[in-house]
Amino acid sequence: MSAIEVSRRERAAWSTREHVRRVAVIAFDTTEQQEPIEGFHGVSRPVLSDPLAGVRAGRLVAVVAAGALRDWALRARGAGHSWDAVGRALELPEDSVETTRAEAAWEWLIEHRPPAPTASTAPDSAVWACTTCRGRVRDSGPFASHPDDQEAGHLADCARRAAALEAWRNDEEGERDE
Repeated sequence: MSAIEVSRRERAAWSTREHVRRVAVIAFDTTEQQEPIEGFHGVSRPVLSDPLAGVRAGRLVAVVAAGALRDWALRARGAGHSWDAVGRALELPEDSVETTRAEAAWEWLIEHRPPAPTASTAPDSAVWACTTCRGRVRDSGPFASHPDDQEAGHLADCARRAAALEAWRNDEEGERDE
């Protein structure tokens, strides 16, 4: 059996995810618990008892990281690196019709306008596991009115889906009565 090779970048990303979880526990009053990993017998991973604490911690870490990113970019400029070199370090695409890589780096770090996702990188849905029915749900966002147009994949007897459908029906009836 061969060992799985993990790059330094992947190890750093894993460490960052662990850090976000620790920040959630320290700063947002939640606890860690172990969750079994589906498909693996006796294997689990740490998760937060309150996922919203993880959202808050992730946001805090992102804000701090954005400040550090800007600081390091300015240090790079002070050390003689160009805005184009900063853009390369940010993994921005080469010059486009609309802007140069150097301009895009400036807009992101100084004007706080991160580059828009491209059609190839922008997801049109997200997938998560429903903790009520354990179904694998494809979430299209809060843009549609009907719950089934927002979330597909709940199991037929899912109480969460049933409650969302009932709330939607009540809203629809309330609008008709007005």
